[in-house]
Order: sequence, then C-alpha cells, then structure tokens
Amino acid sequence: MNDATQLIDLAHLDDALFARLYKDRIEPCFHANEEHRLEAVKKFKTGVAISIAVAAAVAVGAGLMTQELGPGLIFGLVAVVIGLVIAYQPLAKLAKKLKQEYCAAIAEAMGASYAIAGFSPPALPRLKSLKLLPSYDRSNFEDLFSGAHKGARYELYEGHLETRSTDSKGRTRYTTVFRGQLIRMHFPREFLGVTIVRRDAGVFNAFGGGQLDGKKLERVRLVASEFEKAFEVWGTDQVEARYLLHPVMMERLIALETGLHGKRIRCAFEGGDLLVAVEGGNLFEPGDMFKPLVDPSRARRIVDEIASVVKVMDQVLTAQTLRS
Repeated sequence: MNDATQLIDLAHLDDALFARLYKDRIEPCFHANEEHRLEAVKKFKTGVAISIAVAAAVAVGAGLMTQELGPGLIFGLVAVVIGLVIAYQPLAKLAKKLKQEYCAAIAEAMGASYAIAGFSPPALPRLKSLKLLPSYDRSNFEDLFSGAHKGARYELYEGHLETRSTDSKGRTRYTTVFRGQLIRMHFPREFLGVTIVRRDAGVFNAFGGGQLDGKKLERVRLVASEFEKAFEVWGTDQVEARYLLHPVMMERLIALETGLHGKRIRCAFEGGDLLVAVEGGNLFEPGDMFKPLVDPSRARRIVDEIASVVKVMDQVLTAQTLRS
C-alpha cells in the first residue's frame, strides 16, 4: 500500500501525518481549483465596478425625480447590495464545489464518506429524547462524515435548529435555538447504564437529572474536582460513570469542544453509543476565497476539527478495553 492509498489515523495526527495528508489528498484539490478561483475573483471585481456605476446612476435618477438627497442614497445603497450579492455568486458556487472535493478527499483518506447535504440526520430522535437538543420547528443539516475507527462507527454532521413564533400582527419569526455539530459514535461494547454529561448549569443543578425510561438519574461526583466546576454529570450507574469520565476523558471532551470551536458541549453514553452536541459555528468551510487556495494552514484547521472527534472515540475505546 503506497502513501496515496494508506488510510490516515487522525487519532494520532501530528505534523508529519498532516503533511502527508495535505500533499497526497488536499493540495491537488486546491491546485485544480486555483485558476477557477482567480477567474471568479476577476468576475467579482468586474461585478463590483458595474454595481457601483449602476448604483450611482440610480441614486442620481432617484434624486432628480424626488428632488431630495435621502431617497437617492437609499436606492443607490440597495442597488450596491444587490449588485454585490450577484457578483459574489461565482465565488460562492466555487466555494461549495471546493468544500465538496476536499472534504470528500479527507474522508476518503480516513476510510470514511462525506455528504454535503440531502441526508437523514443520524440519531436525531435520541439526541432530543436525552435532552441534548432543544425542541424546534425548523431544521437544516449539512456536512455528514460517516466512517469507522478501530471497529467503532461514527457520524459527524452540522445542524441548525430554529423555533417559530408569531407576533401580534401575524408575522412569523424564526429564532435559532441550536447551531453546531452533532456526533454519534457507536462502540462494539454496550455501556451498562446511561451517563449524561453537560456543561455546569449553575443553580439549575438543584433540579436534578430527572428520569430516563423510569430510571432515576443521580448526580455523579467526578474524581477530579476541577472538572466538577465545568461539568454536571448524571447517570444510572455510578461506578461506570466514574470509570468512563476519568480525567483523560474529560480533557478529551474539552479538547473536542475547543477543536470544534464550540461551547456548551453535552453528551450521553447510552446503549452502545456516545451522542454529542456542541454549539458552535459553521465548520469545514474553505475560508477566504480572495486568498490563494494552496495554503496548508487552510487545510490544517479543517483536519484538526475532524481529528478532535476521532480522538474522543479513541479514548472511549481505550476505556472499554481496560474495563473488566
């Protein structure tokens, strides 16, 4: 097996491994699209120049018709905004094509698959039933990575959830209640109980963990006190919860939250699955399309985001192997 076909283990990502992944899989994709990027930037600049000219004409025309400066400036500004949106479309289209290509290349290097959209969100009902996600009325999902690591399967994707409200005038408004990454990791060995981990809820801890399928969720005291300040843990099996959530595992969860540029991570160990929700931004994007594509730092950010998930899986697998 040569370097181009050897699978990459992102759980042990270092500079040498990334350099190989970048050279073999990602850099060729960037090179192939750089000329298209330059053409799209040129079209954008031409579009901006035309937009400014049209906006100036609209502003002058509106000003002459109304004999006032204000309406002319408003119409001119609207024309500029519309022109900029239209001018950026070639770059936006290229960015989407580029993301599809390099994410697919990274996934292939891991022995995984990638879908940019059009998939059924894995484990979504269970994420809701375990109260890792809020209720919502409208949803959108993208960027699904599906694969396996040492016999454990995983799915990582992004979700945007919104609630609907109506004001006194009957106008509908949507408010974001969750935007971030959703992860399902399925392990060969089932967990004995249910363990739920949330970022510390402060005074709300007093309300307890509630019940799950008729079983009471009791507060779990962590071995390391510094993690109790950051997390609240509830479970049906105290012994297993403490075993799973030892300091290395808690550090992995914090690293996952950091690696995904998110906040308020929460997760649940149930059955054979570890389900995770992290509030964060829109990841895996190509970045600034006005800069040259061929840049390792552009790719390193994306690879690190995915690697943080695989490292958590690696830690859980280690814990399961050591469990008697």
